[in-house]
Amino acid sequence: MAEGQNTVDEKESTAGRDEESLSCGNSAEMNLEKKTPEEYSENVNPSDQVNVTAEEPADHEPAEAESERQKEGENIRSVDDENGLHGENKNELPRENGNTLSGEKSVEKTDDPEAEKDADVRSDHRGQEMRRNKVHEKKQRSLYEWRREKPAKSPKPLKAVKKPVHLKNGVILGEGLPKICVPLTGTGKDELEAQAREAAAASPDLVEWRADYFEDLGDVEKVAEVLMSLQEILGETPILFTIRTKREGGNGQLTPEEYRSLLLYAAGRPEVSLVDIEGLNPEINTELLISEVHQLGMPVIASWHNFSRTPKKPELGLVFDRLSRTGADVLKVAVMPKKAKDVLRLMSVTEEKNRQFPSPLVTMAMGDLGRLSRVSGRITGSVLTFGIVGDASAPGQLPVEELREMLRAI
Repeated sequence: MAEGQNTVDEKESTAGRDEESLSCGNSAEMNLEKKTPEEYSENVNPSDQVNVTAEEPADHEPAEAESERQKEGENIRSVDDENGLHGENKNELPRENGNTLSGEKSVEKTDDPEAEKDADVRSDHRGQEMRRNKVHEKKQRSLYEWRREKPAKSPKPLKAVKKPVHLKNGVILGEGLPKICVPLTGTGKDELEAQAREAAAASPDLVEWRADYFEDLGDVEKVAEVLMSLQEILGETPILFTIRTKREGGNGQLTPEEYRSLLLYAAGRPEVSLVDIEGLNPEINTELLISEVHQLGMPVIASWHNFSRTPKKPELGLVFDRLSRTGADVLKVAVMPKKAKDVLRLMSVTEEKNRQFPSPLVTMAMGDLGRLSRVSGRITGSVLTFGIVGDASAPGQLPVEELREMLRAI
């Protein structure tokens, strides 16, 4: 009992001394706060005052003291690691009460100003490069397509290599000025001979015999007589042999078999230099007929005529495409315009297809409205036009002399 009483008395005396020292400390602090700087300096020993003033801020500590603290910190961390105080995450620092405080990655700072300057310069360069890339991406996009990629441009089609057609007397379809052809539309031999003499006087490049006007077309012997007579009158002027069916605005009333046999007969004649075959006539096997004519060594014009209207651009393009698949040497398209826009459309399609197809093209808009198309071959690529010395075989044909002057002037 006496020992327990003594222990209690010692604890009470110790607590009393602690409270007394705490109260003394507080009172001392209060006294210090009440003193002025002059009063405080009078009560401080000179040696202590020197030590206080000699201390430097933490930011300006000598390098030796800083290195010593870093070494002490490393030693403490190494000891903690050995004792297993850091746990699984080594970036977590332990507290005295056992709770951990997640640490951040330490950023190494350097006192070298040159190194910091180089780092700033590299950072500025990276920022400038990123801005340039963003500006470049914006320039690649159209103003009206800002939120989507600019579509890739389709490659331009290659220009076709033209294949000129060589005829008698040095006439070449597809080279030089458009050639002038004069049609002969007589119904009998005598009338045809008279028209041939008028044509020879005008010196055309070609002469077309429209055999569908001939009244004895079914008689092969009479056809041969006319061809020999025409050659005597025209000399070396090439002759184009044509049978235009009623389907495409002509006078021919032949069956498909008669049409085929008569064309093959004309293609075998020495007086003929070129034959015209209706390329899109469904009653005729056009590709087979053209192939048979080629076997005879005769070049072919594949033609298509529309005397009622001018098709739209897609349809016109399809007509040219189908004619080109027949294997003909020259492609011919003739249409009837209703307004000026129709003429311009035909001329535009002709120019476009002339760049795509190797075969020479012949196009014309009939009637007075379409006369411009007959003299614009140097622009559109049409290699042949038709002029008259007597009666016209199609509406809108111009006299040969007038036509020749216009072709040379344009």
